[in-house]
Amino acid sequence: MSKATLFDSRIKKYAYCKPPEIYRDLGTSALGLSKEQVDTMREKYGKNSFQERKTDTTIQRLRRAFINPFHVILFILGIVSLVADVFMASNFTRNATTALIIFSMIVISGIIRLIQELRAKSTAAQLDRLIHEKVTVRRNGELREIPGEELVVGDLVLFSAGDRVPADIRLTKVTDLFISQAAITGESAILEKSCRTLCYKEQEPITQLENLAFMATTVISGKGEGIVLAVGTDTLYGGFTKPDSEDKNAFQKGANSIAWVMIRFMAVLV
Repeated sequence: MSKATLFDSRIKKYAYCKPPEIYRDLGTSALGLSKEQVDTMREKYGKNSFQERKTDTTIQRLRRAFINPFHVILFILGIVSLVADVFMASNFTRNATTALIIFSMIVISGIIRLIQELRAKSTAAQLDRLIHEKVTVRRNGELREIPGEELVVGDLVLFSAGDRVPADIRLTKVTDLFISQAAITGESAILEKSCRTLCYKEQEPITQLENLAFMATTVISGKGEGIVLAVGTDTLYGGFTKPDSEDKNAFQKGANSIAWVMIRFMAVLV
C-alpha cells in the first residue's frame, strides 16, 4: 500500500469522527497523555523527527550534480564532435557549435541538479528548526512546553497566531483560526479552520478538510487545540520531504541502467 493510501486510511477517517471517538481509538483523553502513555505512543507510532541526513561536502554535491551516466554519454558525444568537427576537419569546414552545445547541456544540467541539492539542504534545515521549536501540550491535565520532537500521537496541542503546526492534528477547539497551507500545497490562499465533525457526504481532498491541520503550516490568526494524529515522516509534509523515496530510487536506477547500456553499445561501435 502506498504512503498516500496509508495516510488517507489512518488520518482522513478522523475528520469524520467526534473527539470522544478519537480519544477512545487512540487510547487517550481530554486531559492528555500520562508519562507511561507517552512512552507507549512513541514506541508504537515513532518519534516526531526525520531521518538523519548525511552532511555532504561541496565536492560530494558537485560529484552528484555533474557525474552520472547521462553526462558521461554527453561528454563522449562532445569529445567525438570536437575531434570530428574541429581537429580532423579542414580549415573551411571547422565548426565547434555542436560540441559547445553538448558541453553547455552538461553544465546547465549539472547546475540545475546542484540547485536542487542546495534547496534540499535548505528544506532539511527548516525541518530541523521546526521539530526543535517549543510547543504547548496538555498532559495529565496540565499545560507544559516541550520541544516539538518530543510530541507523540495522542498528544493534545495548543497553538495560536504566529505558530507553526508541529504535527498533523485533528482540531477539537478553535477560535477564529486561519491557517496558511503554502508549505504543503504551494498555494498562498489562507483557509479558515473549524473543529466540527464532517459528514461523509463532504468528500474533499485531504488538504481541504477544515478540521485537520498539517505539520509545517502556519497559523495566521486565532488559536486552536487538537489531537496529534501523525508525527515525523508519517505526516503529510514528512512524506514530501523523504530524501530518497522508493519511486525516485526505482526511476533513477532504471535511467542509469539504460544509460550504461548505451555507453557499452557506444564502446562496442568504437
